[in-house]
Amino acid sequence: METKVILWDSDPDFREALFASLFSKGLNPIALKNPQKLFRALDLLEPELLLLEGDWPLGGRLRLTEGNPAISGSGQLSFILPLAGTGKADSPSVEGIVLEKLQKPFGSEELYSALKSALRLKTELEQGALTRGSHLEVKPLVSEQEILSALELRYEVYREIGFIGHSPAGIELDRYDARSLFLGAYIHQNGERELAGSLRIIRQQGDFAAQRTVLNLLHQRLEIPRATALGSENNSLPACESFSIGPEEISRYMPGFGSRYSNHGAAVSEEVCELSRLVIKRKYRKQLFGIERRIFEAVVVDSSAGESLRNWFVIAVHPSRSAKFERFGFETVSALGTHIYTGIAQPAILMALDLQRYLAAPNPFGKNLEINALLYKVNGGLSHGLEVSPACPAI
Repeated sequence: METKVILWDSDPDFREALFASLFSKGLNPIALKNPQKLFRALDLLEPELLLLEGDWPLGGRLRLTEGNPAISGSGQLSFILPLAGTGKADSPSVEGIVLEKLQKPFGSEELYSALKSALRLKTELEQGALTRGSHLEVKPLVSEQEILSALELRYEVYREIGFIGHSPAGIELDRYDARSLFLGAYIHQNGERELAGSLRIIRQQGDFAAQRTVLNLLHQRLEIPRATALGSENNSLPACESFSIGPEEISRYMPGFGSRYSNHGAAVSEEVCELSRLVIKRKYRKQLFGIERRIFEAVVVDSSAGESLRNWFVIAVHPSRSAKFERFGFETVSALGTHIYTGIAQPAILMALDLQRYLAAPNPFGKNLEINALLYKVNGGLSHGLEVSPACPAI
């Protein structure tokens, strides 16, 4: 079946050229002379894609209504996936997801490449929307119940392996949680949803959707005042504290670490983040479904999906676990030796990651990163089929 594409550009000559190019490739383009006709055309023709002149963020959702000035002369063209139920005559509007963008001027090959990418992303999104049955979902945790579940899982796992003692609260919680992004891995099976693993990314800066929830929990469960939780140690990281250094001092051992540019040359955020409190429920460790790998993939995607690339990461791990994290691009800061990790009576080495340099080399995440970043922004997480992986030791 021919792919229908409704297109609009304010330049009539350019609009005709776009029509001819798409038609020559076997598509069914519909060129609008008046952008106000878009709403009715969307209702009548039910196109697969819209190609509109306008500048909107990639992966973002948009809503245009009659008279909305967003459809106007611009140096950008955007491929948009229209969402179901839009364009109705009783409430003229367009809702959609921006899949691809083109900056004018561009050649026919750039147009076709962007078109193919948009169609591929459209298929991925539609397949994700139709996900049924058993699957693994990795997503940021925001609600109080989601975060509580992660803190309870941390307590359960850390008690089991002897990292911490008994706590009447039944959760593992500290002041760094107030500026952390929480990621959780959920197993969906037999109509049930269960948290199987979690990780926090401790950040030095920024606002977090989960922060108010965590501050309330710190106040209620541990009686830590909210102001104290966001106090003077706002840039500290427990892994660095364990080695008696500040995050900015890592550059003494790894030149360029924490700078505005990755050692691969990409412009990145100077923020240093710590991966911390990685836990996986005991019953899922022998048949892991790739949970640990999928959580790290979510770290990569989440760090790449924003306007500013998070690039610099540290992690403190038991020396016997270093090979596992080397596979994810971490390097041991060997000059610092072995220390006891803050808050947990276990020996640890400090490892550091330049994410963009890792992604520039052969790696398991780069091939699908663009698609996954869009899916992550649109769906609020990543979903995968349940594939049994080999057993791994306790985290």
